[in-house]
Amino acid sequence: MILGVNLLLPLLLLAASPKTSAPSASIAITHVAVIDATAPSPRPEMTVLLSGTRITAMGPSAQTAVPRDARVIDGTKKFLIPGLWDMHVHLTDATAAAFPMLVAHGISGVRDLGGNLDSLDRWRAQIASGKRDGPLILRAGPFLDGPKDVTENRLAITTPEAARRAVDSLAARGVDLLKVHNALPREAFFALMSEARKRHLPVAIHLPQNLSAAEASDSGAASLEHIETLITSAAYRPGATAKTWDEALAESQGEAGAKLFATFVRNHTWFDPTLSAYYRGFVHWENDPKKVAKRRIAMTKLIDVTGDMHRAGVQLLTGSDLGEASRGILPGADLHQELAMLVEAGLTTQEALQCATLNPVRFLGMEDSLGTIAPGKRADLVLLNSNPLENINNSRTIEAVILGGRLVFPAMPSLAPQAARK
Repeated sequence: MILGVNLLLPLLLLAASPKTSAPSASIAITHVAVIDATAPSPRPEMTVLLSGTRITAMGPSAQTAVPRDARVIDGTKKFLIPGLWDMHVHLTDATAAAFPMLVAHGISGVRDLGGNLDSLDRWRAQIASGKRDGPLILRAGPFLDGPKDVTENRLAITTPEAARRAVDSLAARGVDLLKVHNALPREAFFALMSEARKRHLPVAIHLPQNLSAAEASDSGAASLEHIETLITSAAYRPGATAKTWDEALAESQGEAGAKLFATFVRNHTWFDPTLSAYYRGFVHWENDPKKVAKRRIAMTKLIDVTGDMHRAGVQLLTGSDLGEASRGILPGADLHQELAMLVEAGLTTQEALQCATLNPVRFLGMEDSLGTIAPGKRADLVLLNSNPLENINNSRTIEAVILGGRLVFPAMPSLAPQAARK
């Protein structure tokens, strides 16, 4: 299994968290190799110009003039990638303490799938005004779930009527999407999905145990969350015939798996496997060497299923499930772990990077302004010391992070205005 954690970055952050800096008149990143998520190899010796929140120009360094008042970042022997997206977080649980780590790991956008709307909207306003450094936040609000012992940030829905009211209420609050969780009753689920379609609200689904993945896809799921839910649904839904974990897994393998994945492709259902969260929260949940050994085998099989899904044409997203405190998920760092595990599943390094850059913005319908490095796009950029196309773990070698045209990590005093260049 490909594993690796950037241990230096958290230590540095303990000493000094990122400070907010106002956008300069312009920033020039010179002599850098650009990896914009659309080409299989870097574009060397490029200069990228930023002004305000946007990329204003990009071209060969020998042919691109740098404005006289620009702050210059020398990108020699470095690599520039688009900002990364974590498509499965719970910021309310992670708390505001997670923001510095997200920023320092190059996370430019997140999809919050269950949290307190008031807190999330306050943080969004602070980020938009420059009072706080942080990623773009799309939020679902509270979980749409059945009754559970845990009630915080969760709507306990038991009837179709209650499901429809919940959708209408959250639509009125202006949520970006909805999040279904695993105890939502079957009939309430279908009523919710029908109402969501009327409201044009996408739905992310942590698969209820009373549904099959195919049923969720056919109902209009925008995305399915967590690779292990394929197994739990196969084992526990009404009418399930699987008696063992391997029998449940078989529904996602071979001909059965091919049929299921074809359903996802046909319905344009995306999948966010959150493999790193499963590794943190399941494989090492108990300090029992025998259980860990068995669960490592299970983890390998789920990685293989993720690869099969990708090869079948299912569109994948990267998510860490940040906020699940009991799992020990690391803000930002485990998004890079997810990239490594996708490569282990058989994706190329470019395809893995796309799952965190281009794929999220295509999924969100924001491709016109995000996801690649090009003039007119929002200036969400990560400068790396090593090439991630050669080794995906090089995505961790972060030199600088720019969000919305602001240098947010680190504060680099060497970036003084320089004379214009020919």
